[in-house]
Amino acid sequence: QIGTIERAAERRGANDVSAMSEVSPFSQKRHVLVLGAGMAGLAAVRQLRRDFYVTVVDAKEYFEFTPGILRAYVKPEHWETLVFPYQEVLDRLKVTFKCGEVVALKCQDHCAAVRMIWGEAALEEIDFHFCLIASGCNFNQFSRYGTSPWFPVIHQVARQGSELDERFLESRRRTILREHQQLTDLNLRKASVLVVGAGYQAVQWACELNYFFPSLRVFLADFMPRCLGPLPEDAAAYCEDYMRSHGISTQYNVKYDENSEAFWQRIGLPERADRTYVLSGAKHSNYFVDEAAQSQRGPGGGGWILVNQFLQVVTKTGERWGGGNIFAVGDCVSSSGEASKWDLPQLPKTGFPAEQQAMQAARNIKALDRRWFAKRCLGCVPREGLCSPWHLRPTWFPWAAGIFAISLGPEDGVVIVGAKYEKGSGRVYCRGALAAAIKDLVEVTKVASSKHEHWLSCTLWHCLHHLPS
Repeated sequence: QIGTIERAAERRGANDVSAMSEVSPFSQKRHVLVLGAGMAGLAAVRQLRRDFYVTVVDAKEYFEFTPGILRAYVKPEHWETLVFPYQEVLDRLKVTFKCGEVVALKCQDHCAAVRMIWGEAALEEIDFHFCLIASGCNFNQFSRYGTSPWFPVIHQVARQGSELDERFLESRRRTILREHQQLTDLNLRKASVLVVGAGYQAVQWACELNYFFPSLRVFLADFMPRCLGPLPEDAAAYCEDYMRSHGISTQYNVKYDENSEAFWQRIGLPERADRTYVLSGAKHSNYFVDEAAQSQRGPGGGGWILVNQFLQVVTKTGERWGGGNIFAVGDCVSSSGEASKWDLPQLPKTGFPAEQQAMQAARNIKALDRRWFAKRCLGCVPREGLCSPWHLRPTWFPWAAGIFAISLGPEDGVVIVGAKYEKGSGRVYCRGALAAAIKDLVEVTKVASSKHEHWLSCTLWHCLHHLPS
């Protein structure tokens, strides 16, 4: 059990993190606070748990494998294979779990204020020596808080008026079942459904609806000239052919405007859609980071956490926020806008690069821990694999960041490799039933490795993450 960590900044009146070395002898483990327990957060936990006291904070009480969630709405029993309670897994890893929402990250005091899921009136302050933020993002540029089917509504600012509290496992299950029942009713009525967006999430959702509810009239619209955005042309053509051959109506170069009659006329729905789903554009969910460390530009109007090449949180001027002991990884960070001047790789907001960044940040935390707190042994020459790392390593574009496994229903799909942010980059690796099987394999093994319970899955993903880029 982690005892109370004395804050050196308060005791000594110091602002530099190195002052904490006065109260943290080499024989005592330091404390790492991980904010967010998605794939990236859990990847960091696995790297840090043996060398540090680790506390994980997440606003919900369960893990949910986001890339597979759309299948759960159309096939509710599938959802049970995507989720597990955090507590039992983190207990097995000997890591402390706090279920609550971070409302403030006080970089100078080296603590986070957390509103616990039970007894929300009081805030609990959690001290740390290092902090790693892996809070993710949402996907709906037309919603103030990015509300979409892609992710449960868990933040207090977005939960106002919600009937179900999706921070709890049972409430999330009821949300899935309720949405499925509504889709079943729409299918019986042969109703129309509009999917706004043409990225891989929107394409998957349109195809899932079409496959499991064949009486629905599915429409897909986006302002881009084709589906899949910057992904390869032949992959977009394959998905387009699939959608059209299965009766999905697609309209491109049209901007979504629910109040415009011209918009509805153009997409072939003069009477408007019976149901609209927006899966277009990323939206930040960083409500606890100081504005000085958030971008003013970027997807969804900005608000993304700024990081340097070592994944340390920085201000708009490039100064290390909090002295360099706070890191951010995955979907919550910005690699464009203000961040572009630090030559960061532009990573897609997908699972593998988020996990890879988490592992890079964990390695850099170990390096700072050795540099700030540990004393070098006499005659010791720091070398990777023999001693803890000493120098910070810059981030890079992981080899698998350009892999996309896109399902077109449960029996078809396309796998893309080598994609980057250049338009049309990458190539189609496989398509059809083989691609669908690969996506299913990724899902099963990734959930198992996240639970840290299946040695073969854990070994597989460990090897994939340690292949040279």
